[in-house]
Amino acid sequence: MTSRAAPNRLLRQAWPLTVLIFLIGCGGGHATAPAVATQAPLPGNPSTLPVISEVTSSNGIAALSLTAALDPAGRPAFFWQGSEVAPTIRVQPGDEIHLHYQNNLPLYCGLGLISDSNLHFHGLTTAPNQPGDEVIATNAAPGSSFDYVVKINPDQPPGLYWYHAHPHGLTNWEVGNGMAGAIVVEGIADEVPSLAGLRERVIVLRDPPNDPSVAASETAPQLAKMRRMAALRSAADTSSSTSCPAIAETTKTPTINGVTMATIGIQPGERQLWRIVNASGQRHFDLAIPGVQLQLVAQDGVPLVDYAGATPTQSVSDVVIPPAGRAEVVVTGPSGAQPLVSNCYNAGPAGDPNPEIALGVLVNDGGVTATARVRKPLGLRMKLAYRVAPPPPTVQRTIHFQEDSSGTRFFINGAAYDPAGSPAYTVTAGTTEEWTVENDTDEVHAFHIHQVHFIVESTNGVPNPTPHWLDMVDVPPQAHGVQSYQITPSTVKLLIDFRDPVIRGTFLFHCHLTEHEDNGMMAKVAAQ
Repeated sequence: MTSRAAPNRLLRQAWPLTVLIFLIGCGGGHATAPAVATQAPLPGNPSTLPVISEVTSSNGIAALSLTAALDPAGRPAFFWQGSEVAPTIRVQPGDEIHLHYQNNLPLYCGLGLISDSNLHFHGLTTAPNQPGDEVIATNAAPGSSFDYVVKINPDQPPGLYWYHAHPHGLTNWEVGNGMAGAIVVEGIADEVPSLAGLRERVIVLRDPPNDPSVAASETAPQLAKMRRMAALRSAADTSSSTSCPAIAETTKTPTINGVTMATIGIQPGERQLWRIVNASGQRHFDLAIPGVQLQLVAQDGVPLVDYAGATPTQSVSDVVIPPAGRAEVVVTGPSGAQPLVSNCYNAGPAGDPNPEIALGVLVNDGGVTATARVRKPLGLRMKLAYRVAPPPPTVQRTIHFQEDSSGTRFFINGAAYDPAGSPAYTVTAGTTEEWTVENDTDEVHAFHIHQVHFIVESTNGVPNPTPHWLDMVDVPPQAHGVQSYQITPSTVKLLIDFRDPVIRGTFLFHCHLTEHEDNGMMAKVAAQ
């Protein structure tokens, strides 16, 4: 989603120049001097952007064993081949992921809950049934395991997806501490041929890890939010309230591929494909490189061109990536060093703070830093169902996102999620539906539905000028008038695609701010 869709975001451009001067000064050299081509930390400089380990499919199967366990700091983490890492999984349409998942977390976590765990394969159009992408009934208890077999749809658009822990009640703890990794479905050059041969970077953005104590990590932000909610209730006018100023509760820097600041090698004028996943539980990223136009080519896994009538790329000055969102952009190397920044994102007067931050700096590496390259067209034989214009909706629904006065309990249509409850809706596979998602709160919510994608038709009644397929969308906070009683809920109208017959079964839709889904803002939908 580009900056046009961000609600009331503050755009301040002065400070990145200061960051740039600082970063150049740290190296003791000039902005145009090539960086040392190494994956080791550079003395006096940010770390070179690490390359994440990968598992690549062979003979149609990507096989791996993944273990959930506490790391040396006492935080839940993924371990692969004995190391604390969430490898990127590379597959092709029609492949399978065979993943042995071992839960070695302690019996109880800091909240007194059993440390169950499971995995969601986010964005894949695949069956919501065991042993695949099913998170309602599938849980590996501590000391047990589960063997996933996830079938990649033969018509899955080539792009960036991800996998992450999804146990109800503990998603915020597990994802917030880094239990997530990227999935790349190969073949994007079949959709956008101009990408073939470009250097490619998989970039995973995360919140700073939570405190090892679950109780401590969740209580402090909740208390801070309750203070903001109390201030809202006492204020006569909240129209100018903002969550943008950096406040004391957010002082840590998020990570990029596991480091807090990175040099990213790119030659002046070179085009690279950056595949970026926001693997945080709460934070929005509004990514920009001052003075550089980005070419958005895919979002949430699906190339823009896969929507009927859309163009292959969209030129943007910045790109907003909500929690769980993905963006694939072509970056053209600037003539000198430039910072990669995340602008302040206004999540609403009661929302989580998303202050301006620097994530790294682009430097001239002479073209020698080791990276993958976008593969040439694979000759995929896909039906390209996503390119078939969706039919008119057969049903229209309104979904209300709500929370209590403390801002710590969350609801959909007045009800908190019940794992044993019935589906909120039953939809007919092979159709589309129009859902109006209404936000009745003073903070942004990030709508996600499992198994399928959707088109944003309008936001607060304003038609979307650049529709394309998504599985994540921000629903802005409700609007306040001059008087506190003048409140207008915000709305986002979606055309949701239930056409693929493989998605028959029961799955979830929810807010992807993980604290919100853990505390009730989630519901089931059954496709029959």
